[in-house]
Amino acid sequence: MSESIELARSLVREAYARGVTVATAESLTAGMVAATIASIPGASAVLNGGAATYTDAIKHRVLGVSEDTLATYTAVSEQTAREMARGARELFEADIAVSLTGYAGPDGGTEDDPVGTVYVGLATSRNVIARRVVFQGSRNEVRDAATCCALELLLEACVQSL
Repeated sequence: MSESIELARSLVREAYARGVTVATAESLTAGMVAATIASIPGASAVLNGGAATYTDAIKHRVLGVSEDTLATYTAVSEQTAREMARGARELFEADIAVSLTGYAGPDGGTEDDPVGTVYVGLATSRNVIARRVVFQGSRNEVRDAATCCALELLLEACVQSL
């Protein structure tokens, strides 16, 4: 069984036991995190929804990411990941929301944020954070690794009871 499925299974079990709901806002993964959670029986009790927000305009219109943030820091930034997570938490009225934005490759990236760079955001009732991680591999390997990273972050927040 794949790592992402095992993480999603643990997340659904723990979130259900704690009465916690989750949501996602995904750019480079385009819904992979939400789909992985939804593949687990019982997910409907914990997954409120997910948004695949691939473009800047949709990040702004759907999630409320500031146009200033996008212009100043770009879509692939800690600031954008935090605003995406906050927006998803509000949009889907969830206890916890995770966001992902990054460069899956093979094109894109910058000197400071090369291909494989992913910003993962997390919003709870108490805090909004973002982490920068860099994954190696093909486009699909980066997207799979980012999905696992997001599921791990959701599970950690759930177990810590927000």
